Amino acid sequence: MSSLPTASKDVSDQPGKNAVTDPVMRERMQMDVDRKMRFYGIIEAFRNGKMPDNQQIDETLRYVESQSPIDESQLSGEGRRLIADTRDIIETARLIVKEKNADELFQNFVFHTAYVDPGRSKIEGDVLPVDTQTVKADGQQALVHLRTLLTLFLTNSEFRKLLNDVGLIGRDMFATGAAKIAEAARPDAERMAQVDDAAPADQWQGANGKVHGPNETPALQVNLPGGRSIIQHPKEDFGAGATVRDKDGKEMSGAEAANKVQAKKDELVERGTQEAQDVQREVNGNTTADDTSAQAGVAKRSLKDKLLGLKDKIPQEHKDRVDEHKDNVKHFFEENFPEERRDQFIWRMKKVVVECQKHDDYQGAMNWFLNFLETYHAHGKALAETGVRSAGHVAEDPALKQAVLELRTLLERFANNTSLDGIINATQDLYNDAQNDPALRAWFEKLDAFVRRTLLQPAYVLQPQYNEEGRALLDEGKGFFDVKYRAHKDNLFDQIEAWFVAFGEDRLNKRFGEDWSRLTKDILFDDEGNLAFKPHLWNDIRHVILPQIIDQVGYIPIPRVEYTDPTVDLVIENLTLQGANILPNIIEVEAQNYVKFSPYSTIPDVHHHELILTLGQMQADMRDVAFCFKKKSGFPRLSDHGLADVMLGGTGLTATVHIASASKDSSSVFHVQNVNVKIDTLKFAIRDSKHDTLYKILRPLATGLIKKQIQKAIQDAIRTGLEYVDGQLVTVRDRMNEAKAQDGVSRTDVLKEIFQRKKEEAQSVKERKSEFKIDTSRNSMLLPDVGYEKGWIQKVSDRKDAAAAGEGWHSPAFSIINPNATLKSHKV
Repeated sequence: MSSLPTASKDVSDQPGKNAVTDPVMRERMQMDVDRKMRFYGIIEAFRNGKMPDNQQIDETLRYVESQSPIDESQLSGEGRRLIADTRDIIETARLIVKEKNADELFQNFVFHTAYVDPGRSKIEGDVLPVDTQTVKADGQQALVHLRTLLTLFLTNSEFRKLLNDVGLIGRDMFATGAAKIAEAARPDAERMAQVDDAAPADQWQGANGKVHGPNETPALQVNLPGGRSIIQHPKEDFGAGATVRDKDGKEMSGAEAANKVQAKKDELVERGTQEAQDVQREVNGNTTADDTSAQAGVAKRSLKDKLLGLKDKIPQEHKDRVDEHKDNVKHFFEENFPEERRDQFIWRMKKVVVECQKHDDYQGAMNWFLNFLETYHAHGKALAETGVRSAGHVAEDPALKQAVLELRTLLERFANNTSLDGIINATQDLYNDAQNDPALRAWFEKLDAFVRRTLLQPAYVLQPQYNEEGRALLDEGKGFFDVKYRAHKDNLFDQIEAWFVAFGEDRLNKRFGEDWSRLTKDILFDDEGNLAFKPHLWNDIRHVILPQIIDQVGYIPIPRVEYTDPTVDLVIENLTLQGANILPNIIEVEAQNYVKFSPYSTIPDVHHHELILTLGQMQADMRDVAFCFKKKSGFPRLSDHGLADVMLGGTGLTATVHIASASKDSSSVFHVQNVNVKIDTLKFAIRDSKHDTLYKILRPLATGLIKKQIQKAIQDAIRTGLEYVDGQLVTVRDRMNEAKAQDGVSRTDVLKEIFQRKKEEAQSVKERKSEFKIDTSRNSMLLPDVGYEKGWIQKVSDRKDAAAAGEGWHSPAFSIINPNATLKSHKV
């Protein structure tokens, strides 16, 4: 059989039989699929620890800047300014990469920090007070106890409610301060009324919402975007002992997840150390200490001169305005966060500490930590001399030295080439003060004793003398840092302030900030700086910019789909989906509402609602879809492979759903009255198969049967899905009603419980003998011996190989503008 004729484009109420919204153009489809594959290669390269070099970044940003997907002739003047502002931001970002990262310092810094050799810290002749095995065991034990303490705090009911209440107060303050434009952000009054209430006492919320008491160890659950989660028991190995759960409820250990990346890392460690040594020799050969010192001195003197006269140049009216704003902000916070609420929050934080002190795991972990610190503090003098030699040996690691040099150079470049020596020297002065002053050391000893009592003595934080002793320590500390060593402290803050001022005065930093400010102004404000709605601009965004950007999504390639069961094996490759065709062109909604009500309780209220939803013109135009099947049972047993064209044209698929409210039926929320699915035009053609003649003979009969089966399958699926949703809504409704009669149970807790129950039920279902899979790798195929030799799964694997290629952090996968360019040789 031959291919189907090319479909025509027709967007109307009654499109032609051979028409779709977006006909497939084979050449454009192949180019679009190739772009998607290259983008996939970029993602894989980042996963492999690769990064783009400056040339790849530059050519990509130049391409994005010059090849706008928007037809500017359709835009208003405001819309064209928006595009120009975006181009300015891209150009400034390109210049920042080109100038600030001229020799790819950032990429090399990231690479070198990954391959510092910790084994260099042990040198011949070191005699430690504790042996290596003890240190290693103590390190592992410390991690276990640290995870235990963090888990206790993060799962404590009072601590969790405290965090939630802080968020509610923040939203309320935001809504109060910007009432005219952000009223929607304000939390509801019911939740705000509970922010000063304490949570249930002595409760810890573990994984899956389970509540634990003082004698149980909760596991910490972290929910990730996309429905994934990680469950870590504090006494299990960190990472390796965790349970990783994906969005489908499938679980794997942390060790299994880590093994996927460990092999690649081992290959790069040895290479990275050698390459770092080469770079160190090259850098040391090109840079002299005199040059660096001279440049730093000039930059430091010129910046200091600028800062000395900075305050004198500020007009008095601006200073008064700043003071006025400061007073307004202070009054605003005092009004919305009064002293009574602050005292209540402090008391609740103390309550968190007291509840954790009651927990057996807390006492064990905290006592171990304090004994651990005392033990190793006693070894401090013995380690001092040895530690100096070991630390010096670590500093000789070329990867570490190079990474520190690269980070410092980057920071200084972004701060208008201002040296960091001032901050480093000021920090060293404060460190020397703490080492040489006996009174300051005595204050730290008092602070240590105070912290010990706070952490270990039950309910000490609630006693009156706790606040008095804390204030005394604070006042004594102010004597050191506000009087005796004030000059050194002020010098540190002055140096930090000077560095950040230089950062703000950097030419490219200012330009980048001005670009974003101009973009914000052109979107939200008028020429006089007042907040304004711009109908022409938002019309451009809605009707021109967003549709044309969405149109760039183009074809969505699905490399390989596999299905197998005891009766059949099926493989489909090179399947493409188009949003413009799949999404309905027409949506119709018809609603009927009947409401009867009375102010008298003796006359019952009655209401009934019906909804008819129609989704029309859902089409498909798929070309060159490779298929392969093998019928393993029944008669006749046969197998075949080939290419198919499938078109669902005209008005395509139309689905009409009629639902009605359940009224007095408490077993349902709504009833599915009717579901109707109709297919207008279905055409298919098969070629390059072993049974072309058979398909040609059976096509007229098969087309009608296939249409009926598709209609029935979709109809049944919609009805089943809606009935399932109805059942879930009934469950949620009934559980919500039960929760109203229970104290301490929120609607969120109810939804979490129901969701977790459904996941557990799904996991307990007996595994089916059939299996369905969408593959993105040749190594994960269910049927590796079956397939199409020109299938896109081969391209996916090629992009994966390209993502792993390249020396060090380099990869040809990032050359998306000129993918045929050869990878230049780099040394890092």
